[in-house]
Amino acid sequence: MAASPSLQEFPVIGRLIARMKRLYGRSGELSELRGMDDRQVGQIAHEFGLSRSDLFTLCANKASGALLKQRLAEFGLTEQSLARMHPEVLQDLQRVCGTCATTARCADDFAGHRDSGRDEYCPNTCTLYALKQEGLGRKNESGCCGSCGG
Repeated sequence: MAASPSLQEFPVIGRLIARMKRLYGRSGELSELRGMDDRQVGQIAHEFGLSRSDLFTLCANKASGALLKQRLAEFGLTEQSLARMHPEVLQDLQRVCGTCATTARCADDFAGHRDSGRDEYCPNTCTLYALKQEGLGRKNESGCCGSCGG
């Protein structure tokens, strides 16, 4: 059985949980988030620029951190390089990946070492191509994927 991923692998979720612990002295588990009153949950969601629904989805979707790392690697990018050069873009990529409705499909694709059209279903595709074209990743001879109109 694989080891459970640490919160260090999921910076947005880790910061969110740390913030919750500081503000409310809670353990930071999803069940604890559900136990907070609406005002507290709304305040946390607002601080991270999320809807309440997205906040719950992000906290529940711990697999997204590993999937984002794999997706970044496809473009020759790392979280470390993005954190240095574009921390706000990295945070947005993490938020989008963490609230994505196609996480199961993405996980199946990566687990099966295949791509069943990630460029079409991944909501981070256009951002990743833009970062790659900026020269942050390996050079892309084909340019944009075309799914974003770029």
